[in-house]
Amino acid sequence: MHNEAVPRIAAPTVAENRELRRDALFQAAASLISRTGSAHFSVAQVAQEVGLSRSAVYEYYSSAADLVADVLVDELMAWGDLLSEAVGAESTTRARVTAWMRVCIDYAADGRHSLVRAAGRIDLPATRRSQVRDLHHGLVQPLHTAIGDRPDAQRLAQYIWGVTQAAIERVEGGGDSVDELNAAAAFCTADL
Repeated sequence: MHNEAVPRIAAPTVAENRELRRDALFQAAASLISRTGSAHFSVAQVAQEVGLSRSAVYEYYSSAADLVADVLVDELMAWGDLLSEAVGAESTTRARVTAWMRVCIDYAADGRHSLVRAAGRIDLPATRRSQVRDLHHGLVQPLHTAIGDRPDAQRLAQYIWGVTQAAIERVEGGGDSVDELNAAAAFCTADL
């Protein structure tokens, strides 16, 4: 006879319970990154946050870095969706570029960019690193859409990205996000 306690599941099915646990681990990792400003944490710390054993975490993730990669992928996908939606809602080149810049600067102002920045400092598994890199590079795609088919579109997108990054750094350093957006957008859209 088996006398050990059988773990209870918190969902109607085992599959749904696994998804709940995976989501709880994911949320715990995102919370740790946000609270500490660092993605350097152990599987044991995540397990403690969720109330699972360390070995239970390994049923879902091969390492803390793999879990951080999932957080990064999710965050970059959400950011990309916001950028695409903002650009798609506008009808002029100037308004589309400004919308793209607004989403980027607001992303920094509300603190989500610091999560991406902290998680980006982790040495990710090679396959995950390339996935994250591709998603990060994909953030500029809505900007290319915003600019359109100009002969200098590639160069213009790089300039706008650079100015936007400078504005993000200023916001993260304490600058007012509205002032930074207005200045950066005026600079970048003057000839559009």
